Amino acid sequence: MPASDVRVGFIGCGEHAVEVLLPAVQQVGLDLAAICDLDKRRAQRATRRFGAFRAYQDLQRMIDEMDLDAVLVCGPPELHAEAATVALHHGCHVWTEAPPAPTAAEAERIGELARERGLVAQAGLMMRFAPAYRRLRATIADEAFGAPVAFEAIYWPPALPGHDEPLLFDALHILDLVRWLLGEVAECSMALEDERAAISLRMLDGATGVVSFLWGGPWPREMVTVGSDAAVATAVDRASLTVRRRGSDEMTVWRAEALAAGGQSDTAHLRGYLSALVQFAAGVADDAPQEATISAAAATMHLIERLHRDGEV
Repeated sequence: MPASDVRVGFIGCGEHAVEVLLPAVQQVGLDLAAICDLDKRRAQRATRRFGAFRAYQDLQRMIDEMDLDAVLVCGPPELHAEAATVALHHGCHVWTEAPPAPTAAEAERIGELARERGLVAQAGLMMRFAPAYRRLRATIADEAFGAPVAFEAIYWPPALPGHDEPLLFDALHILDLVRWLLGEVAECSMALEDERAAISLRMLDGATGVVSFLWGGPWPREMVTVGSDAAVATAVDRASLTVRRRGSDEMTVWRAEALAAGGQSDTAHLRGYLSALVQFAAGVADDAPQEATISAAAATMHLIERLHRDGEV
């Protein structure tokens, strides 16, 4: 079944939804049946702009009336959890922005509900889908690269409205990426000062490293470096990947310009949004495997709660 046969309702008309996610929904080709927001005018404007059939202010009514296959949600974590629970109980697949719930336990419950009902429940863990990070993962998994022994991740995102818990809203993404690249965490500690954190991690496979997190600083920055005894690979701003081999002066360089032709859709692809929604649509249409599940997000949320509980030094 093609993506165009997947009938979806979208909840939330904030800036991120309207400028990033809804254009990506269009690009993927999902059948956007309805848009819902408590602000009636915002819902109506988004409905006209993106060609949805109808605007709603009430989630329950939208699901009851529109015969949806899936519901996509972008708002605060409380809305993600509430909308996902209602949608799953009505037999709809679910995609939510991250975090999918206010707590790891609640996110875990939503993931379990989806499994019980045989439905897709995906979270917006976009870094997993960015081409630069997928290349990085394939590079460090190659036998020639060798087993990773050290890593460094730097994530200094801009301040965003409504993100009143930066570790949960923003550091979640880089910590999930580290888990996706290098496996589960054995030990962790955190030095936290206001919206700055230095997070030390030792992975189960033995690699050790630090995540530097600065929220709302004047110089947004994103870089991930992974090293082995044989090579080192560095991804910068999801725009480039360089690989250096031990004993060689040669450097392999991949740049995002090779994929981009200009326009919002290219940005959405390189940041990971398009591929994430393509995988979600494939899961709904054809039962394709999902990797960025709400349960996966819950596992990273447990790590954040662990750092808050006993990881501060």
